[in-house]
Amino acid sequence: MPYIEIGPVPGEENCAQVGSSDYTEASLRECEVFRRMLARLFPVPAGLPVAYVGRTHPHDFGNYREVSIRYDESDSQAVEFAYEVEQSAPGEWDAIARYELAWYERKQAYDLAVREQRLRSEEVPPAFSTSDPPNLPMNAGFAELLASNPL
Repeated sequence: MPYIEIGPVPGEENCAQVGSSDYTEASLRECEVFRRMLARLFPVPAGLPVAYVGRTHPHDFGNYREVSIRYDESDSQAVEFAYEVEQSAPGEWDAIARYELAWYERKQAYDLAVREQRLRSEEVPPAFSTSDPPNLPMNAGFAELLASNPL
């Protein structure tokens, strides 16, 4: 199946830089949040052979990651959908994605504190004991998300 590269993050946002010491972890986090954002904004219709995927590519300075849309080129609706997503991909993070990025940073800090024994695992707030951020309402603004799901 062919792929269309969408990018590691929305086009107008900064992203993790290949070669930086935290690239692997940061790029995985950014791509996952971007993948979920695209799936939220452009849900794939049931039965359409299309999927949002994270992919790794070689580069002179190390591997880099991007979110791609995989589609069945023999299905004209799948092709049309994939190209529509590419054309319509947002330039900026939406409120949910910004919240998720902040949530992952906070979770990473709690995980590090537990590993370094500065905190006991039972001291970590329950919202950060899962591997994924909470499900958030679609139409809420960032301030509303923070008020209902404090970080």
